[in-house]
Amino acid sequence: MKKIFNKRVIGLILIGAGLALLISSVALNLKQYYSKKNTIADFKDYIASGKGFSEKNKGGNSAVTGDMLYILRIPKIDSENPVREGVSRSILSDSLGHEEETALAGEKGNCVIAGHRNYNFGKFFNRLDEVQEGDLIYVDTATETYTYMVSQIKVVDPEDVSVLAQQDKEQLTLYTCTPIYIATHRLVIIADRI
Repeated sequence: MKKIFNKRVIGLILIGAGLALLISSVALNLKQYYSKKNTIADFKDYIASGKGFSEKNKGGNSAVTGDMLYILRIPKIDSENPVREGVSRSILSDSLGHEEETALAGEKGNCVIAGHRNYNFGKFFNRLDEVQEGDLIYVDTATETYTYMVSQIKVVDPEDVSVLAQQDKEQLTLYTCTPIYIATHRLVIIADRI
C-alpha cells in the first residue's frame, strides 16, 4: 500500500512540475507579446509626435544602451519587432538588439541586429529561416524608413565574428541561433540597402 501511495505522490509531483513549466512558458510568451506591442506603440507615438531622433542618435553610433532605435519589419514572415541598443540578456529578453559597435541603419557600414528564436528566450526571429534572397526588410527609425533586400543567407559557427565586420556599403545583418531549440550554430541574413 505504501509503494502505491509513493508512486501516486511522485506522479502528482511530476504532473505539477509539468504544469508549472507549461504555465511559465505561456506567461513568458504573453509578457513578451505585450511588452513588444507596447514598445512598438510607444515608438510609433514618439514618431507621430514629430520629435525625431534625439541629439544622441544623430550622426553617429552614440545611442545609449537600452534605447529604442528602430522597428524592424519583415513582411515575408509577418514580423514586426522593436530593436534596442545592445545585446545583453535583459535587452534580448523583450526585443531585438543592435550590436553597439556596428553602424546604425542608414549609415555606411554594417548594421548588425541579433534576436532569439525559441520559446525559452523569446520568439522574435522564430521564422527567420523562412526568409529568402530577394525578400525585403524594412527598418523604421524615428525619422525615416530604410529598405534592404536580402542578398545572402548562411549558417556559421557561434565563434565566427565575421558577421560583425564593417562594410564599404550600407548593409543590414540579422543573426539568430539555429537550429531552433538546439542552437549549435548561427543563422545569418545579409541584406543590402536599396
